[in-house]
Amino acid sequence: MSFSSKRRLIRTLADIGPIRLQRRLRYELRQRLDRGLHPRLATAWACGISNVPQWLPLFEGLEVQSLPLPAPAEPHSVSFHFLQLEQELSWPIRWNDTNWPRLWQFHLHYFDWAREWLEFALISGFWPDQAEVLEPLLDHWIKANPPCRGDGWHSYTISLRTRNWIWLFRCCPKLATPNRLHSLWQQLCWLQSHPEHCHGGNHWLENLTALALGGLQFKGPLAQAMHRRAMRLLEQELASQLLADGGHEERSASYHLLMLDRLVELACSLAVINGERPSWLVGSIEAMTFWVKAVRLEGGAAPRFNDSAVDASPPLEEVRSFAEGYLQQRPAFSDLRGSIVQLAATDPTPLALAPSALLSVPAVVTDLPVTGWTLLRPGHGWELAFKCGVPCPPHLPPHVHSDQLSLELSYRGQWVLSEAGTSVYGNSPERAYERSGAAHNVLQLGLADLSGEIQWIEPVEVWGGFRAARKARPRDRQSGVLNDGSCFAAGSHDGFDRIGASHVRRLHLSDARLNQISLTVDDMVITRRSLHVRQWWHLAPGISDCLLDGLVLEAPTAEEIHTSWHTTWFSEGFGQRTPRQSFCISGRLPRGEHQLRITLPLFVASL
Repeated sequence: MSFSSKRRLIRTLADIGPIRLQRRLRYELRQRLDRGLHPRLATAWACGISNVPQWLPLFEGLEVQSLPLPAPAEPHSVSFHFLQLEQELSWPIRWNDTNWPRLWQFHLHYFDWAREWLEFALISGFWPDQAEVLEPLLDHWIKANPPCRGDGWHSYTISLRTRNWIWLFRCCPKLATPNRLHSLWQQLCWLQSHPEHCHGGNHWLENLTALALGGLQFKGPLAQAMHRRAMRLLEQELASQLLADGGHEERSASYHLLMLDRLVELACSLAVINGERPSWLVGSIEAMTFWVKAVRLEGGAAPRFNDSAVDASPPLEEVRSFAEGYLQQRPAFSDLRGSIVQLAATDPTPLALAPSALLSVPAVVTDLPVTGWTLLRPGHGWELAFKCGVPCPPHLPPHVHSDQLSLELSYRGQWVLSEAGTSVYGNSPERAYERSGAAHNVLQLGLADLSGEIQWIEPVEVWGGFRAARKARPRDRQSGVLNDGSCFAAGSHDGFDRIGASHVRRLHLSDARLNQISLTVDDMVITRRSLHVRQWWHLAPGISDCLLDGLVLEAPTAEEIHTSWHTTWFSEGFGQRTPRQSFCISGRLPRGEHQLRITLPLFVASL
């Protein structure tokens, strides 16, 4: 391992901290010990061989009596399609196969596909043809996945699968056979003894919401203790993970939506089963819903900072309506979420909401200072998102990108300038690119090594698939509306301090009209040494490079200025990479103070 790699690792571990490292060591050690035990012994250690508590008669209103499941049929093969990858698996299927991408295998174990079949039946009035294999798949999963063997017993997959099984069993009571209920309880007990509190973030919230929901489904002291413990820990964790502006600490719209969806589902279940609406849970949902409405762009998109695959969470509009339906006690859809809200809406008086929760008309400038995002909406459908803030919690870098001072611009819900997004997880060249500064609309500074190769400095030092060492801190955040009606956002960070440089960026939107707007970007750089510089402008797919024909660059002190076009990609979801054009302005900055100004009149009549 090189010196720089060792330094990077030490920095990463220092940010994680000794307590979390100790938890991670215990978690990994427990996993290794489990794999060395017979499944029965491992299950006994996890307290999963106790008598299964009684399955409570709940959610009768969810039962789809008019939609009986197709008669079970053992197939020759089963086809699954998610993450843009379809696999035809021969029967009996292999639930764990090293030839598949691990994320795809995780999705196989989630049973989200079974929930989608259920949603299809609720909305359309009939089951899809694949539903005839649902019962064989449930039973085969139990048989082929003994405790502590394979990805099906990873704490994260258990969290998602148990939730999906619960709703399948509630909507189709015929599915709740003694063997399947035994497996469900066993999985919940296993999850309780294998928590991911060493990871924190969305994984730990997934564990806790699954345990809180699962404990509600059974009768008896063990189930009650499981529920109460999970609720107590969830309250503590939300107090820690939710930011003062309503955002989730990982600062990813996708994971924020995912966590909000889980919390609303749990809150509705509490209202139906116990008649409870805990103030701390209602307050968390209210704050997170305000955040969703604040960042929502026309068409239902959200800024794509950090990991942002749209298929990592339910659509924004669905989650927003789900949350508002719970808060205002009114169902919005005929799907499972709408049915759950309908059952929970027992009190005809809506909850008293803070004025911020009722936000409907976006302001010209919406600043989320703790999240570190600023939204400029000068009118006529133009929306710009600017990122200047804490990139992620020090201990939690898996979903962070090196996108400090990046921007995204959209017009009437269509992207004009946008980042690469997130198409893949794991350690790969594609993942490394999508997390790097070059995949975002940023200005980069770099140093030439002895061979002449330029080493571009990442303000957020991302590495591996889910790691980050140095993490730039924000400085001098500003935003506002000027007297002429134009608006701006500005900020800086300390990511270039170590090379004796600083960078301040100011974005200014003016002359907003139908199809037209003027964007000015001022990049001020002060450096104590000669540096290389490059600035990226990533066009969205379908946007002609003619859009930048009017670009005017003012850089009186820069040297060796060059421009170039590159074919990069835009990723909307996992496995999706659509080619698009990216414009790069590069040069060299001698020691001193420099101002690079881009003036860009935009005209997008073709959108």
